[in-house]
Amino acid sequence: MATELKPWTVNDSSTIIKDRWIDLRADDCTTSAGVSISPYYVLSYPDWAHCICFDREDRICVVSQYRHGASRVMKELPGGVVEAGECALDAAKRELLEEAGIRADEWRACGDFSPNPATHTNRFHVFACRMTSIEAPRPDASEEIRSEFLTLSQLRAAIETGEFGQLLHIGALCRALRCI
Repeated sequence: MATELKPWTVNDSSTIIKDRWIDLRADDCTTSAGVSISPYYVLSYPDWAHCICFDREDRICVVSQYRHGASRVMKELPGGVVEAGECALDAAKRELLEEAGIRADEWRACGDFSPNPATHTNRFHVFACRMTSIEAPRPDASEEIRSEFLTLSQLRAAIETGEFGQLLHIGALCRALRCI
């Protein structure tokens, strides 16, 4: 019979770097089997909220922006950081308005997930909604974003080419299509 899996014990923890972009710590851990793992690096991020927004023709809103880690422009779902004191739904609504200029209704929560449970502390919240109106986007000063609506067929083609290649967003899209 297999033994029950148990959490590790954190014996010590120290911050390596913490600024507005990254919060990295090194933990000194002991597994339930008594194995020492040190350092074990953990990234603390705020939660993220993203949405799959449908227009009246059932096309899906995507945003395009340069992603420095990948060194290229990528198509993604509208969304971003849940600010301190903000609920995930309000963050999704704010991000959709900022990035695409879209106001929506018929909001539905499609789940919240761990982006990378091995090293990340945050949650990834997924919502589906229906566009009601569109106005000028209000991106953050550091963002250059373009938005468009794609049919599901066009979005699948963008996934195949890697143009829509953010795996968390692909998973969010699959989840939203099952929960609406």
